[in-house]
Amino acid sequence: MSATAAENFVLDNFTAIDFLAGSGKTVLLNNISWDEYENFLRDFETRAGWRLAYDGGKLEIMPPTYEHEYYSFSFHDFVRAYCDVFDLELVGARSTTFRRRFLEKGVEPDECYYIQSAEGIIGKKFSSKEYPMPDIAVEIDVTTESLDKFPIYAALQVPEIWIYDGRRVSFYELEAENYRQISHSRALPHLAAENLAEFLAMSRAKGQTFALKSFRVWLQGK
Repeated sequence: MSATAAENFVLDNFTAIDFLAGSGKTVLLNNISWDEYENFLRDFETRAGWRLAYDGGKLEIMPPTYEHEYYSFSFHDFVRAYCDVFDLELVGARSTTFRRRFLEKGVEPDECYYIQSAEGIIGKKFSSKEYPMPDIAVEIDVTTESLDKFPIYAALQVPEIWIYDGRRVSFYELEAENYRQISHSRALPHLAAENLAEFLAMSRAKGQTFALKSFRVWLQGK
């Protein structure tokens, strides 16, 4: 596809995306080339909060919603509190774009963290196309059914994924080329998925400040 054709293609799809933006619905496009995906990434740099995921020609575009942003903030607070209490180095990278052209995979998590590998990246600079993979990626699937991102994360070799569906938290660990469900985080071993779900529910019912204070008290009893 020529550059002009690619630009027109992107513009045509932006019309549909803008139309759906207010609904909070995910847009899924097929037969998207890598160059077109990178065009979308450049254009969406000015659209705060939108997440893109690419898997061999399939492109998911998810608009920001209150639900996603609320829980993203809570996840960040809980992980930061855990690392503070247990004196672990932490680098949070929010929804950084992680992509590898040779794999035809790209993803922007709702949240992501470097913990085991944090000391190795602090103070270093990386090309935007060569960011090292985080130790944990978080996907908040509370509003729409999304593209299955497990094959993307597995190809990119992200060690741990957390999924939250609005009620349950599930932890997954990469084993060979697939993810298996685990009860406790490998990066944060004192934290079980069911514990995190309880504090996320508390956050929604009683507020983020109350839940964070309660979480810290709980951690200090470990």
